[in-house]
Amino acid sequence: MRSRQYTLLERIGYLKRPRSGQAVIFLLLVFTVLVFFLLFNIDLHRVIQRKTQAQNAGDAAALAATRWQASTLNLVGELNLMHVLALAAVPEPDRAAIEAITNMQARLCFTGPLAGLYASQVAAKNNHIYVDPDLTALLREHVNVIRTQYAHTLDENGETYYKEPWLGAWNEYADMLEAICADGIAVGPDNAQFYSIPSGAHILLSKDFYEAVHGLSWCWFHLHQRGLLESYTSFHDWPPLPDINPNTYDNCEIYGVGLHPVTAKLKHLFTQAMLEEMVTQSGLAPEGVPDLNTTNVMDSAEIWYMYKTGEWGSWDLIKPAGEFPFPAAGEVRPEYDYAGADVVIRLSAVVDRATPGTGTQQAKVNWTAAAKSFGYLKVDEEKGRPDSAAGFVLPAFRNTRLIPADTASGSQGATSDVEWMIHVTRHLKPYLEIGKTESGSCSYCRALVTWEPRSFRQIGIDWLALNSYRCKIPSGGGGGGHRGGGSRRGH
Repeated sequence: MRSRQYTLLERIGYLKRPRSGQAVIFLLLVFTVLVFFLLFNIDLHRVIQRKTQAQNAGDAAALAATRWQASTLNLVGELNLMHVLALAAVPEPDRAAIEAITNMQARLCFTGPLAGLYASQVAAKNNHIYVDPDLTALLREHVNVIRTQYAHTLDENGETYYKEPWLGAWNEYADMLEAICADGIAVGPDNAQFYSIPSGAHILLSKDFYEAVHGLSWCWFHLHQRGLLESYTSFHDWPPLPDINPNTYDNCEIYGVGLHPVTAKLKHLFTQAMLEEMVTQSGLAPEGVPDLNTTNVMDSAEIWYMYKTGEWGSWDLIKPAGEFPFPAAGEVRPEYDYAGADVVIRLSAVVDRATPGTGTQQAKVNWTAAAKSFGYLKVDEEKGRPDSAAGFVLPAFRNTRLIPADTASGSQGATSDVEWMIHVTRHLKPYLEIGKTESGSCSYCRALVTWEPRSFRQIGIDWLALNSYRCKIPSGGGGGGHRGGGSRRGH
């Protein structure tokens, strides 16, 4: 009965006797699937491994750079106190020593951060991150800007537009940066403040605008640029880019420490007893603090290195407003509640794919990390901010910590995003002048091309007419630093 049933099933086509050729094809298909599955798992493992390496390298690079910031700040602070001792020398102040001290402080504000840039490269390379040719070319191009523009541009009075912090500073600065580039750049400084790039509020200097155009994020326009969709007619409507600030160049563009020289009398900053206590605590005068009245130390107008109040304010980015603020969920202690002296790095790592037919045979892993220096001064036995001594720089920094990237100063600058920097430095000026956009691979230029037609903006106007009530700034993490939201990028 079974044999007859099997024959009937065969006849109606439900069962067929396997032939040898069909069995081979089936086995080949199974084998091919297994090979692709194996290759996919190899790729997945490689990506995970590379991402872990990128994270370790990025975090190590950020910490290495900010340690040099802390060391620079402490050295400048110690030199301030050595300046006090040189003033107190008898029978008269040691003017040669004072001049050497102030010159060294000016140079430290550049050499210290650049040493941090070099240390970050070593840390990244030790963690298997290789030289990025695009980043290296970007910084080498900036070396040329320093040599040609900073050193030779004149103002309307025929004087140097970019004032040198010491004689020959720009050539020496270019030499140091070029020497670092010679070994190749593996991680880039992502919160640099380049003197030649406009800084200030302008919608075309905000990545959020381009992201909103690409993503049809009409709520962004409703919340942050209300009326722009209706009022815009052509590229002539954009305001000019902010002016380049030619006022002070006391800090390195890369990982600057936020200090500046101020001519002041010590009696306007401290009492003599307070100053004597500072010198005693520093340990720089093991034989005892000299008499600060002997050479009129308190009343002499001298150059002292001070914290720039505009850069060392309250650390508001760590404590955004909102119902669910991120990353700070409680009160920030005074010894941590200050901005300034932080580092943001960016790196890219390439992974070679083993799986064929995936479009590109390489995958890219990007990582951004930030770190900050912390310290304190003891004020009435309480821990106070490092700048609590009337803004006078003292050796106060004790440790460094990783911080959420969006809470670092200048973190939105993206100065190591090569495509973004090329757009800002090369594409924006011709666009604002004649409406010209690059037709190549610049995604930001493509966003401007998309933005120009009235029909595109009308889509947003019509959508908002019906849905604007849905546009709300999130109260939890993910607000990108806007009021009511927290940090998008964190550790």
